[in-house]
Amino acid sequence: MKTLQEKIEWYTFWYWIYWLFSLVVLLGVIVLAIFFYFTDFQDVVTVSQLFLLILLMILALYLRITALHYHSVLLKLKQVAARPRRPRGRPQPQFQPHERRKLDEG
Repeated sequence: MKTLQEKIEWYTFWYWIYWLFSLVVLLGVIVLAIFFYFTDFQDVVTVSQLFLLILLMILALYLRITALHYHSVLLKLKQVAARPRRPRGRPQPQFQPHERRKLDEG
């Protein structure tokens, strides 16, 4: 089992990988969209190129959603790491002074 800090580092790494890849794919989508816009659309652009553009947009969406999921998991792990730790053993009952007297008398 990984420690909490190792999990935080792991999810941080994958968050940034997915986030950067989604930006690269979005850049590709923007470049293709500009190319399609400034060319004679029906003569130059084929159906397969439009299909590629749609696939790239879906891939960018998938990468971005996955990155946001990893980010939410990362935030939860950081909240868990920020909490103070409780002792592992069974907590000892804390008696009030008047209850102790009753136990000693009884």
